[in-house]
Amino acid sequence: MENFPGWQKKAFLEEMDSYEEARELLEIFQKSSLNLLSEIEKALKEGNLSKARDKAHSLKGACATIFFEEARLKAYEIEKAPDLQTAQKVFTRLQKLLKEFLKEIANF
Repeated sequence: MENFPGWQKKAFLEEMDSYEEARELLEIFQKSSLNLLSEIEKALKEGNLSKARDKAHSLKGACATIFFEEARLKAYEIEKAPDLQTAQKVFTRLQKLLKEFLKEIANF
């Protein structure tokens, strides 16, 4: 797998003790990020910006853990969004980015 844009793969792998540890962490990330995306989407549909921000904060941390800087920044944008409309626009981009990334790492 080539480097995915916005993912600091080399830095991520350097932090891991083994390839197996890296793969396990990416599996955990896959599950948690899909769950958090779903929760953010639900909160936004309900108009609950506070909850969306809270879940985006959690997602930001998960992205930082695997050195996925581009997604971390998008999650941060949602966390700091001034209004629901802005959060929804950023969420759409974040959701697309993460889904593409998860396809890329599926066979890591």
